[in-house]
Amino acid sequence: MKTPHLSLLLTAMTAVCGCATGGFPVVDPGGEGSPGSAEWWAHKAEQPPGVRQVCYKGKTWPVRPRPTGERQQFTHTYHSAHYWPLPYICQDREYMRNIIGLQSSLGWQQETTLYARHFESDHQMSVPGRLHVTDILEVTPMSRRTVYVQASYNPEVDNARIACVQQVIAELTGGTEVVPVVLRKGRDYSRPASEVKVINDLYNGSVPSPRLGAGAGAGGSGGASAAVGP
Repeated sequence: MKTPHLSLLLTAMTAVCGCATGGFPVVDPGGEGSPGSAEWWAHKAEQPPGVRQVCYKGKTWPVRPRPTGERQQFTHTYHSAHYWPLPYICQDREYMRNIIGLQSSLGWQQETTLYARHFESDHQMSVPGRLHVTDILEVTPMSRRTVYVQASYNPEVDNARIACVQQVIAELTGGTEVVPVVLRKGRDYSRPASEVKVINDLYNGSVPSPRLGAGAGAGGSGGASAAVGP
């Protein structure tokens, strides 16, 4: 047998769980279907969560932008608070995954590109170019194993370089592996090793005298020891 207090509590909970915040409407002109129907609840479920912005005595409350439409149903408000920050955190995570995926794809594309410095004047591949292709075939994952060739905006040069790359790939793999070779428009933001060596040699040659060599410390210690004696 239920006590009066328990019956009253159950009645109140039943009334609240299905009610809208501010009262359950008998007629809802702005709703879909009759109040309480499946269509009506589906329409109300599309309402955004959170506090609504209202105008009171010429001021908006709250000041920050908020929805201004109809308030959520009580059950929908509880659902939003119970599962927060879902599902919005899923959208944020997907957004970041797309950015990271784009950066990763462009990075692999940069690493698997053959630039003009990888070819000789006759459009044949240089030794560094062959080493780079070998590195692509041995290290790059299969899903990223595409060789890109920097476009020279000259069809004859581009076709010659692509044919050379395909021939080198066939030689390195024995014709057992098919690797796509794609023309790519882009710039080379790095320096060849020969240019780096020239810059380093010019820097070392421009160091003013006196210079401290590799054996300067040892020589100084020996001289000091020799100077001290009877």
